[in-house]
Amino acid sequence: MNTVLPFGFTSRPATPDDVQTVVDVMNAVTQTDVGKSDTTPFSVGRYWDSGDVKLDTDTLLICAPAGQAVGFAQFIAETPPTPYDVDTWVHPAYVETEVGDALLQWIDQRAQQALITAPAGVPVSIEHIYVYAQNRSAQQRLEKFGYTRERVFYRMAIEFNAPPPEPQLPESITIRSFRLGEEDRVVYEVFEEAQADEWGHERLPFDKWRYYFIEAEENFDPEAWFLAVEGETIVGYALCRWDRAGEPDRSTVRYLAVRRKWRKRGIALALLHAAFGGMVRHGKRGAGLGVDATSYTGADRLYVRAGMYRAFETLRYQKVLRGV
Repeated sequence: MNTVLPFGFTSRPATPDDVQTVVDVMNAVTQTDVGKSDTTPFSVGRYWDSGDVKLDTDTLLICAPAGQAVGFAQFIAETPPTPYDVDTWVHPAYVETEVGDALLQWIDQRAQQALITAPAGVPVSIEHIYVYAQNRSAQQRLEKFGYTRERVFYRMAIEFNAPPPEPQLPESITIRSFRLGEEDRVVYEVFEEAQADEWGHERLPFDKWRYYFIEAEENFDPEAWFLAVEGETIVGYALCRWDRAGEPDRSTVRYLAVRRKWRKRGIALALLHAAFGGMVRHGKRGAGLGVDATSYTGADRLYVRAGMYRAFETLRYQKVLRGV
């Protein structure tokens, strides 16, 4: 594919040896946007190792004349109607160049290739992963290439200035940790059922789910998974990480959900309080999570009740390639 680059710049696919280079570009962007690093070599490397992205055909690394990496893009060729997920990153020192345009031009060309094998008669779109609301140059670039803002997400945060309240649960419900190796499959089934109500959720095969959630999870600790149970029935969960990418003194709530039959009984709030208590015991000073601003379950309101605040907004953009 022929991508028009600024004079003297070069491009090539990324290789496994480029993980740190790509992470440095990504973190340069988020440091400028919100003053913090947002990813690690582990989080990028485990994705590349999964086989879900083919580095030789589905990534592009752009280098300045002196050889340093200044832009990166990747394209995930899902089968429509599942959108093609993409992301692009331009080093802040090069936002005034045409590096960003070259990345989006490459995405367009790669999408046209993918369309050749897309099933006939189904809608096809590109979805660009999160852009911080502060990054106006990225938003303008996406809009210039025909993308429209599709969704707003909140990055919620809490500071542990005092111990969290003790979880208050209905009489029949208790909270315990995950039993690794014994209930992997049942937690997977509960997860897929509960997350089905969330916008954009795509069911993963069990083996792929286990890879991303357990096998390739850095420092996985089953004690960081809090399960609400009624007898032996899992009714909800808070799947957490003790460490947060780029902020090792903070934790992450990756997923929080309660199955429909058990909702509106205070279980989700109790799970949050249990998780926050575990994080405090691990010496963490705070925690964060992401939530859809228009969540069907009103999750953002729950997080506010739990003492969290809206730290940042991130935006998701879409480009329709073929309608119904």
